[in-house]
Amino acid sequence: MTARKPAENIMYKGQLAVLPAAEGRRTERRMVNLAASLREPGAAVADAEVRNLSTEGFMAECDMPLEAGQSLFLKLPGVEALSCTVVWVDSGKAGFEFTTPLHQATLDQLTTATRKAPPRNHFGPRR
Repeated sequence: MTARKPAENIMYKGQLAVLPAAEGRRTERRMVNLAASLREPGAAVADAEVRNLSTEGFMAECDMPLEAGQSLFLKLPGVEALSCTVVWVDSGKAGFEFTTPLHQATLDQLTTATRKAPPRNHFGPRR
């Protein structure tokens, strides 16, 4: 058995699925899994999971009852609340359009800041 070298200088890179603009969409979508919250103006907050994100909008899953045309605020970690409108609803999932599109740098920050390196010694100590 050969001894392994320490992995301190290894650079870990995460992968992110990017779907090109298609199906009548204006921009590419990035497949994500972001914990977020949705809130109607002046109402209680509901937990949501953002599943894809673009500069124009996002798709999320949540237990909150939603209707097309409804105005909400999306809160993601590290970003101020974003105003959005429900475009479609289907079986606990909904598509939203941002009132003001995200800046490309904000999208990049949200989709790269959540990538994490694999845990060290996940399978026990090295031998």
